[in-house]
Amino acid sequence: MEKIYFNFLLLFIPFSCFCQQKQINPSNKNEVKKEISADANDKNNLLDWQIDIPVGFSIISEGELEDLDFGSKEENSGKEITTLISFRKGKQNIFTAAYESLQDKEKITFEEHKSTSLKVLQEMYSKERIKFDVVNSDLKLGQYDFYKILIHMYSQTSKLVLTQEIYSSYISNHLFTAVILYEDENLGAILRENFITSFK
Repeated sequence: MEKIYFNFLLLFIPFSCFCQQKQINPSNKNEVKKEISADANDKNNLLDWQIDIPVGFSIISEGELEDLDFGSKEENSGKEITTLISFRKGKQNIFTAAYESLQDKEKITFEEHKSTSLKVLQEMYSKERIKFDVVNSDLKLGQYDFYKILIHMYSQTSKLVLTQEIYSSYISNHLFTAVILYEDENLGAILRENFITSFK
């Protein structure tokens, strides 16, 4: 199941760590706040965004990411996608966020992007013969319009084994995407609330 998830991430968030991550205001609760920004030379100030790392979660290093099954370098080459931050607790409770420049890309509307994403997901999971259901919705986080795709994956006995939440938005001519994967519903709720409140 983990391999399926990471192969899916290749469609949305290939992993390369070129962002700046500065520690600010570490609290005595062992929560570390990170300031996430685009390249310091980026004059567009892509996104002024900060997110807490919940207690008990640890940042996934670039080396750890390379050890996971994300596909070959050839598959990822040429994609202008930057991972902002990734952290996890255990093997299957993960948060990751990334952005991709839309400059010089074929122009599609936000609704078209959502429709395409849903179609790709449904085709992919169907080919893998996984029991799943997909629900999508729209929401506003801070000043940004997002769409959310919620995927439940089930065992052959119809037991819920994994949940994936995908949040995407067009921000300053970039596609920003955050993915939450969890097998533990309580940890999933923590990751979801942590992400949503990061835009308030």
